[in-house]
Amino acid sequence: MQGCLPASSSWAAYATAAALGLGGLLAAHPAAASELFNVQQAGAFIPGLVGDDPVREGFVQALLLIFFSEIGDKTFFIALLLALQQPRSLVFAGTFGALAVMTVISVGLGRVLHLLDEAVPNSSGLPLDDIIAVLLLIWFGVQTLRSAASADEKAAEEKEEAQEVVSGLTSGAALSMVATTFALVFAAEWGDKSFIATIALAAASSPIGVIGGAVLGHGVATGIAVLGGSILGKYLDEKVVQYVGGSLFLLFAAASIYDIAAGKAPL
Repeated sequence: MQGCLPASSSWAAYATAAALGLGGLLAAHPAAASELFNVQQAGAFIPGLVGDDPVREGFVQALLLIFFSEIGDKTFFIALLLALQQPRSLVFAGTFGALAVMTVISVGLGRVLHLLDEAVPNSSGLPLDDIIAVLLLIWFGVQTLRSAASADEKAAEEKEEAQEVVSGLTSGAALSMVATTFALVFAAEWGDKSFIATIALAAASSPIGVIGGAVLGHGVATGIAVLGGSILGKYLDEKVVQYVGGSLFLLFAAASIYDIAAGKAPL
């Protein structure tokens, strides 16, 4: 795998330079950038990415980002380990419920950021909330690519931390089990990469699309963890997941820059 992929530090450096260079160009010459990238003139259309319906773009981007962010994450291992000890349906209900609530909260924070940008006078005419979202996506993309080389060790650490979290959990009534799982996952997810990424997406994309995509991404990842996470772990290369996830962050940052230049606002 290392032979066909560039070194993570070099890849991250190139990606950072390219993304920040493009962002600087757009910030310095918004009128020229809008003319250059205008969707109507260029006729650019990539389903779920560029020139598509804002709801569909938000859905696709949130689905992919959340899925690849959650695979091998602490909450993934919490669900996996709990499912080995407790009824799977209860573990799924508690885990998915916590992640769905967390998604709504993070999207709400993203929309607050968007509304603040509209309320605060801005002489540049640039959507500051979208620019903040782009910078966050670039940051997470670069950090994910930089950490890809040590992804296996990181996954082992995440699993060990998850084991510590669930070690003291005992069986109980169904409702109590769901509530306990909900609390464990909610606490583990607060402030996590996927939480911040959802805020960024919601600030730059349709909140309806982001909620739908993020919830589905969490649901699929949680289902995998509960039903067969231990088996999947034997065949899944964490480095590949990290490289794909980091590349998606940067790809969607570039798509957001494109939308900013085209003057395309979220719903």
